[in-house]
Amino acid sequence: TAALFSDPKRAKVIHDGKPLFALLLAHGIVPAGFTMDTALAAYLLDPLSSDYSLSRLAPMYGLTLRGTELPAELCVLPALAQVLHDRAQEQGLLPLLQETELPLAVVLADMENAGFSVDTDALAVYGKMLGEREEELRQGVCDAVGYTFNLNSPKQLGEVLFEEMKLPAPKKKKSGYSTDAETLEKLKGVHPIAEEILLYRQLSKLYSTYAVGLLTAADATGRLHTDFKQSLTATGRLSSAEPNLQNIPIRTPAGREFRRYFIPSDGYVLVDADYSQIELRLLAILSGDEAMIRAFTSGTDIHTMTAASAFRIPPEEVTPALRKSAKAINFGIVYGISAFSLSQDLHISVAEAKEYIEHYMQTYPAIRGYLESSVEHAAEVGYTETLYGRRRYIPELKSANGAVRALGRRMALNAPLQGTAADIVKMAMVRVARALAEELPSARMIMQVHDELVLECPPEDADRAAEILRREMEGVGSDFPVPLTVDVEIGHNWLK
Repeated sequence: TAALFSDPKRAKVIHDGKPLFALLLAHGIVPAGFTMDTALAAYLLDPLSSDYSLSRLAPMYGLTLRGTELPAELCVLPALAQVLHDRAQEQGLLPLLQETELPLAVVLADMENAGFSVDTDALAVYGKMLGEREEELRQGVCDAVGYTFNLNSPKQLGEVLFEEMKLPAPKKKKSGYSTDAETLEKLKGVHPIAEEILLYRQLSKLYSTYAVGLLTAADATGRLHTDFKQSLTATGRLSSAEPNLQNIPIRTPAGREFRRYFIPSDGYVLVDADYSQIELRLLAILSGDEAMIRAFTSGTDIHTMTAASAFRIPPEEVTPALRKSAKAINFGIVYGISAFSLSQDLHISVAEAKEYIEHYMQTYPAIRGYLESSVEHAAEVGYTETLYGRRRYIPELKSANGAVRALGRRMALNAPLQGTAADIVKMAMVRVARALAEELPSARMIMQVHDELVLECPPEDADRAAEILRREMEGVGSDFPVPLTVDVEIGHNWLK
């Protein structure tokens, strides 16, 4: 059996192969010769589904489940594989399936087996500190109010803020007042209690989800083995669960600190590589905008260039604050941001935000046409496509509800960019894993987060591992008019 599973000349069909691949790899058997995974093929053909079970797929593709001496699902597998192969071929998805998704399943199985080590003792100390600070904040809010109440109850909190303290209230609904983050953000300048509540919530989530959650999920050796979900997102991005290691917050100092406790195996170092501004580079590539392509090929900082245009100043006068605002504009455009939303993000008037967006479109004139044609094409055919043919169906564009159509529009703007970035990262993972197996078997990939890959290896091999990472990740886009650049760091923890 082991010889069959590892023989590249014996073609094999499988359904949802990652668990089997993980088992084989754990026993030193490298899977080879798998030409079709019906679950992955079904995902590429219908990425909005939440069920890729054989019992659902068989009747969906006109096949009858009939068991003989074998389970009915197993009997239908060859016929289903052929149907899905033909459909994928018709839609131009076969290369993505056979060259990226199928080999990636083996890479992910290997990463799940390896896991990512955490310093459980240091993490417990940090968790204790977070818990104490959370309790201090809770007590401080209750002291400010004058009595103890349940800070986690939106109903009680709404009554305290808007009925007793008489703070400016949002419209009251049947369920009570809204106390969401947006409401509290607006109250920050009115009363200091709003900021205390927001910080309390932030620390409360960090404590329960990560300080406690990660310690609970770690195995006896202190390693976390996440489950990489390959067929969950409509755009093609990988996701992570049980525990979710892709959602560890990095935008706040308290959240970023968790990365400090992710460490390499004893005697190893971490090598971390991250694509630089990949979605903006893809926007330049897909739109063909000459000004943006020139900015990236010349090494000009794209955020500084946007700031100079939006604020009508020379590039050398762009301050860090203005660059940060320009960054919000650049990435906002990618996600179809409205003038109102941009005004909220930058704390400016809607008229100013509208002017900034207009200047952006004048600076990069081909982008408006590209974005509009993306939406029009998606509305016409019902889906967007990545550079590699991955489809993202958007039924929202046909909705009678204006708000739903607006959501569909934002999806149509971003899906080709986010989906192409996801394809590129997956291709890079397959390339990196293959190169490491051939050139540097002492190194192994242990984590992926969006545009970032993490390896661990002996210190003496770190520079070589970094070289391989950069070469293979940048090599995915070797024929692009804009280079895909990769930042690489070596360190003794994930925060570095």
